[in-house]
Amino acid sequence: MAKAGKVRTRKRGKTWSYIFEAGIVNVKRKVVEKGGFVSEKEAYTAGVEKYTDYLHGNIGITSEAIALGDFITNWLNEVVALDVKANTLQTYQSIFNNRIMPSLGGLKVQELTPAILDKWVRSLQKAGLSFKSISLIRTLVHHALDYAVHPSRLITSNPVDYVRMPKNLPKNIIKRQIISLKKFKSLLEKYPFGTAFHIPLLLLYYTGMRLSEVLGLSWSDIDFPAKQIKLRRQLIYLKRRGYYFTTLKNDSSNRFVLISDCLSGVLQRWQVQQADNQKKFTGSYIYTYVEGDGHIILKSKVVSCRAERVSLICVQSNGQLVYRGVFMKALAKEGLNAHSFRHAHATRLIESGAQAKGVSARLGYTNAMITQNLYAHNTLKLKEETLAIFDKNMQINA
Repeated sequence: MAKAGKVRTRKRGKTWSYIFEAGIVNVKRKVVEKGGFVSEKEAYTAGVEKYTDYLHGNIGITSEAIALGDFITNWLNEVVALDVKANTLQTYQSIFNNRIMPSLGGLKVQELTPAILDKWVRSLQKAGLSFKSISLIRTLVHHALDYAVHPSRLITSNPVDYVRMPKNLPKNIIKRQIISLKKFKSLLEKYPFGTAFHIPLLLLYYTGMRLSEVLGLSWSDIDFPAKQIKLRRQLIYLKRRGYYFTTLKNDSSNRFVLISDCLSGVLQRWQVQQADNQKKFTGSYIYTYVEGDGHIILKSKVVSCRAERVSLICVQSNGQLVYRGVFMKALAKEGLNAHSFRHAHATRLIESGAQAKGVSARLGYTNAMITQNLYAHNTLKLKEETLAIFDKNMQINA
């Protein structure tokens, strides 16, 4: 029996089909195809199961050795890619290439044992990774091997089920910082009005938005009379593909964020400055256009094309994008990251008496407990307030 090719999918009208080569019959290639599936994922999953049946005479688990690296590569590209955003898939592929492939990629799926995987997890621990990082890596392998159990039927059970996370892992390698007012003022002095980072810094500090949300803002997203920002998309970078607009992280991320008079005033001032910059850089000012798939095009003159022109808020004086990587490096020199602002914003609100539910809505979280657990940690102010409540309501004369 000749080895068959991998399962492919294709769309026929409104439905999907799977197709694979089933060896050579009478000197001709035999092709197996079945259609009528409502989605590409459903067609591919059915095709994988049928292909496995073909390879092994419908007897179940295969004895054919398949490298984990090859299996996860196909799983990411053929299955996961249909369910997640492009930037999430890129993150998973990076984890696979850097943390899974070097140690496990060459091993056969059928050879993996709990002992091998436990040793691998311990090696990640020795490398200094945090609980959160190792948990994410382990989960990725777990989901992949779940697919190897069913529908692929390459193994009978998932060996990751028997691998536990080490108990003494640090919960967070990068210590969260609460940016003080003094520190924030020093940042604004270093990056004054008119420089590329001034407006992103203000938006991060005063709204608690994610950096990708801030960089994706256009002037049409701001209602100045109502003093609110409508969040509806984010700006991301995909390796070897460029910048894209995508939908936000989840449904709760689509929200309105109220802004102060101070921030509103600075933004209006910057809008006027942008218009002046376009005149100043006539012929060389860079305009932003977005294609139907969200891909960003940068052009140094106003053009007539199918792509929609977008007036971004966070741009350099010549209209060029504020690049996420450059901005992050500048923050790193200050001992900060973009999430430091989100953390500071939420913590200060909670310290000042804001309800966790309201803070969650402002940050775009679905659950108020997430906000409470992430940001209401043991700051000095919270400790002092807790003691004051005890003194007032619970203490008795000894």
